[in-house]
Amino acid sequence: MEKKDMLQAVMNCDKMYDGKFFYGVKTTGIFCRPSCKSRNPSSDNIVFFETGQLAIQAGFRPCKRCRPDLLFYCPEKELATAAAEVISTCYGDKSLMNDRLSALPVTRRHLTKLFESQYGVSITQYTAEIRLKKACELLKNNASVTAVAMKTGFETPSAFSVFFKKQLGISPAEYSWKVLEKDRWCYYNTPVGTVKITEDDIGITSLKFVENEEKQGSSGGLFLSQACQQLDEYFTGSRKNFSLPLSLNGTDFQQNVWGRLTEIPYGQTKTYLQVAAMTGNSKAARAVGNANNRNPILIIIPCHRVVGKDNRLVGYAGGIQRKQFLLEMERKFTV
Repeated sequence: MEKKDMLQAVMNCDKMYDGKFFYGVKTTGIFCRPSCKSRNPSSDNIVFFETGQLAIQAGFRPCKRCRPDLLFYCPEKELATAAAEVISTCYGDKSLMNDRLSALPVTRRHLTKLFESQYGVSITQYTAEIRLKKACELLKNNASVTAVAMKTGFETPSAFSVFFKKQLGISPAEYSWKVLEKDRWCYYNTPVGTVKITEDDIGITSLKFVENEEKQGSSGGLFLSQACQQLDEYFTGSRKNFSLPLSLNGTDFQQNVWGRLTEIPYGQTKTYLQVAAMTGNSKAARAVGNANNRNPILIIIPCHRVVGKDNRLVGYAGGIQRKQFLLEMERKFTV
């Protein structure tokens, strides 16, 4: 292979040449794959090698971004997934979680960017979501506030209570009472998976896709039957707007955002920036994303109609494929 062709591949970050050669940068002492996304070095500082081993023997260190020393390097999605798995298993031990995240074959700064690109939220925000989800599960099983605080990685019950109320707008004790004494549920099969719907005496409290849960049983309830009927109509294209009483718990800002989501017309989308403007604060796009991510009632509160810049599909609790299905279905029924 001619030097000019290899140089052109480096400048274009061409993945087609990965494994065919490696290049070292004399000024940094680092060697990379041709597809490495690091800033292009000066051509005068580039040295080419047939194998990564030859580059190491010449005194070059492997790049931490493209990891040319690994036979199979995880692409961005796999790295973000690996980070999510670490958080999901180590959320209760901050020190252990940080150690395992640091052990992933990429710098922490780059991992942060990859994670937010894939999941639509930061590692810190995702960790908070995992801790909150686990806390809610424990409270539903009648665990004490102190026990939940310890198991979810909080130093004190009071710190946990402050966190919990900031996320949901109610205290852990209030949540326990609400769930144990008031909520009723049913399961509903959509074209893209099963959802669990819950209600209280005021209205629908949640609608979430369920994966690893026994999808059986129902405790009845007037609002639940109405929700199932309206979902039937929605998925057959005869219903464009839901008319169900909702019982929402969240901060004032979260409830403001959720209300604005219901104003996005069927079959259309809005960006986070546009939704922020609808709330009266055009600079709150990131906060809108956080509130959108905490939407407790999917589909009925149509957070799937919120997209990123350039209409990119990002950040949906039910998964990007489901989000795409819902948007395409709505567009089909509006033609």
